[in-house]
Amino acid sequence: MENETNNNEKQPSSNEPYASRPVFSNEQPINEGPKKHSGIGITSFIIGLLAVVLLIIAFVSGSTFADQIANTDITIADPSDTAAFQASIEALGQEVLVSMMLAIVCIFGAGLLSLAGLVLAIIGAVSSKRRKTFGVIGIVLNILVFVGGIGLFFAGSAAIASSVA
Repeated sequence: MENETNNNEKQPSSNEPYASRPVFSNEQPINEGPKKHSGIGITSFIIGLLAVVLLIIAFVSGSTFADQIANTDITIADPSDTAAFQASIEALGQEVLVSMMLAIVCIFGAGLLSLAGLVLAIIGAVSSKRRKTFGVIGIVLNILVFVGGIGLFFAGSAAIASSVA
């Protein structure tokens, strides 16, 4: 018994936070304080906010586009007549086409951003060592932006189809 080493002699004191501990120790690690927010979750939240801004730009641009189409008296009797369709697009002017393209690019950009933000939000929400607040907010925000972008795209397509027919 005297030749055996005492394991208690090599136990780290509580003043040594980086000292080695026995592998099979039942001691719980000391809680260093409250968890920090997840950087990935915060990033997904910011990406979600940027996607919301893009959707607002798309909505305003699409509304301008729809208003410009509604204020013109261009009607196409047969949408399959490409010559008449091309002549009506040229009659609309360049401003209408710019607002239409801006709306389309913003909708697709918001969709791609929200997908990237959703992936980051899920990663941030499942992190066990960080707070999940921004990850969960990022999930909700990015899903709403994605669904809203799809809805805005179909609403714009329906508005264009109703004005053409």
